[in-house]
Amino acid sequence: MDIAKEIKKYLIYLNELGFSYIPADENFKKLLKNNTYFSENNLEKIKNAIANCEKCPLCRVRKQPIWGEGDLEAKLMLITEFPDKDEDFYGKPFVGAMEELLEKILKSINLTRKDFFITHAVKCKTPGGRPPEFEEISACKTYLLKQIKFLNPKLILAFGFTPPKIFFDNNPTLSSIRGQPIKIKDSIILFTYHPNYMLKNPAVKRLLWEDLQKFRKFYEQIFKIS
Repeated sequence: MDIAKEIKKYLIYLNELGFSYIPADENFKKLLKNNTYFSENNLEKIKNAIANCEKCPLCRVRKQPIWGEGDLEAKLMLITEFPDKDEDFYGKPFVGAMEELLEKILKSINLTRKDFFITHAVKCKTPGGRPPEFEEISACKTYLLKQIKFLNPKLILAFGFTPPKIFFDNNPTLSSIRGQPIKIKDSIILFTYHPNYMLKNPAVKRLLWEDLQKFRKFYEQIFKIS
């Protein structure tokens, strides 16, 4: 049952009965007021907007844009770069060998992918797997920022070279910001290398490991885990 839809139907029913107000206590009224389902820019509308997006040329080469995957109540978010051909086919982030690698990486800091809501900085695959261009990143920027706003994660782990381009106008190098906690409104975001980049450049394995350890420390501090 979709609780939000049932509540909406009930409110319509009350209106048809002639009620000009909500017969409920103040706490319930506050819940309705704050519930993102009734918001102008709720998650369902954002998801539909992504599914039908034609803001940039990537809409012509994708099979499907990828909204993300995970618990909407999760207080951790993982932002990766952009879908590869396998993710585009299956419609979710981190599939096949990359899913196994991700699980190993997260297990090293006593977490699993189920602890995160996982999404891409750019929602559609690119031709030949090339890096997204400025126009494509700009087209997806609003979607990602709205996801963060409504999911309200406390801590964000960002993989790769694309996510910083969402959050910084001066286009800093990943090496200059990786491992540093950056406050984004109510969230703390930590940038680091993508696991796939590590496979191609083994020299960054140690740096990725260092950043993951920092992420774990922030996780323990924020959620008061000893």
